[in-house]
Amino acid sequence: MKILQVFSSINLYGKTKKSFEDRRADNVWKNIASKSGYILEGELFLPEQILKNPDFRNCDMIVLDDHDKLATLSETDITFTKVIGSNFGPLYNRCLRTTLPNKIHIFELGAAPEFELHLRYGYYEIGIPKRSNFKLCNIKKNMPVEIKINGKTDYSYSSGRERIFKEQRYILEYVGDFDKFKLLKEPYEPILKQVPNERNVVDLNKPL
Repeated sequence: MKILQVFSSINLYGKTKKSFEDRRADNVWKNIASKSGYILEGELFLPEQILKNPDFRNCDMIVLDDHDKLATLSETDITFTKVIGSNFGPLYNRCLRTTLPNKIHIFELGAAPEFELHLRYGYYEIGIPKRSNFKLCNIKKNMPVEIKINGKTDYSYSSGRERIFKEQRYILEYVGDFDKFKLLKEPYEPILKQVPNERNVVDLNKPL
């Protein structure tokens, strides 16, 4: 079983925070409280709910998907727009088959053995300016990569809402292979995960 760790951080803001200085604190990776599973002293621990995932028994890759806090305009804006798109993961850990391409957030992870990571553009997921779909990099064991991308979405034509800006950051790391794991049974406390300090960066940010 291959384990892919994914960290994500999404920052939504309006015109009042368009200055980078106003958003500096929102663009710093922090320790992330996680209940998605972890590796400790060479052992893999996964939440018991993963057994409910219908893809679990036929998968050979599991994604530990952890989110930094989402900085939003308001819960109302989230409810009445599609600005989040499919940025957030499913209820359970993703269970993938590496013989097939797989969608992860705004990316497609190619099939084994190369594990090519491609951007998959969507207006609601990324916003404008539009980007072409292309290969970003290969995901290799113990070589984390960070992807940065920004965009804006204008809802004023249909709802009278102001333009929303969005900054997204993702770190993906293929952390290892395991042939067994231990279950974490509720209630269990989240652990704090640190993002890897040494990582390659692909910066797709553009002036907005």
